[in-house]
Amino acid sequence: MYDSKMQKLACALATMIASMPAAAQSVRTTLVGSVRDSAGHAVSNVEVWLRGSDLFAHTNDQGGFRIVGAPIGASKITLRRLGFEQATVELELQANRIDSLVVSLTTVAAKLPGVTVEDDARSKRLLAGFWDRREKGIGHYLTRDEIASKNALDFTDIVRQTPGVVVETVSGRRTVRFSRAFNIRGECPPLYWVDGMRVEGGTPDLFPPGDMEAIELYSGTSTIPSQFSPRSSDRIKTCGAIVIWTRLPGT
Repeated sequence: MYDSKMQKLACALATMIASMPAAAQSVRTTLVGSVRDSAGHAVSNVEVWLRGSDLFAHTNDQGGFRIVGAPIGASKITLRRLGFEQATVELELQANRIDSLVVSLTTVAAKLPGVTVEDDARSKRLLAGFWDRREKGIGHYLTRDEIASKNALDFTDIVRQTPGVVVETVSGRRTVRFSRAFNIRGECPPLYWVDGMRVEGGTPDLFPPGDMEAIELYSGTSTIPSQFSPRSSDRIKTCGAIVIWTRLPGT
């Protein structure tokens, strides 16, 4: 009888000890912070993502953000916003306290010396290509006036009525998908290009409507212009591309 009781007690203790790491891992905390540019001004609409999780937030007009339910321990926070260099911050989140973070983002520098020169060169070199492709009518195109007329709060509201575009919610955020060909099931994510440069891991919430000069949408790989074509390794994953041109300086 005594041995039986001792065995039961030992089993109970072993179960309790085994469950302790899992319980510790379930402890959550809150991360708050603010994002500034190099001049100290608040930066709004920055995506703040806790890497390895579905937790993310966007900064408000004062540059502030709040992420609730973050796991304790070593973490990486990635911050992204159109017009700024992506930043990743490593930190150790502690239990039973609210951790705070202040991050400064670096503006993507213009490579041409002078606003006037940049305007003229960019209009002729980049936007001329947009107008040429629009005239051919292979994809779907939106000018600044057409974007503004939609009074959209975010990117998905701009493109949701475009043929072939499907707006879905994945892990709490709205995403854009293209419908595949009739004989292939499901939808697929697009490739994103901004000012002629490919954006890895692009998501719609990186692109505020007020920052856009023009948008090109290609819902099938056969319609994508050669300069925006996917790599051979991407052809199975994607079936289209979204090309975004940001506003010209001073406009």
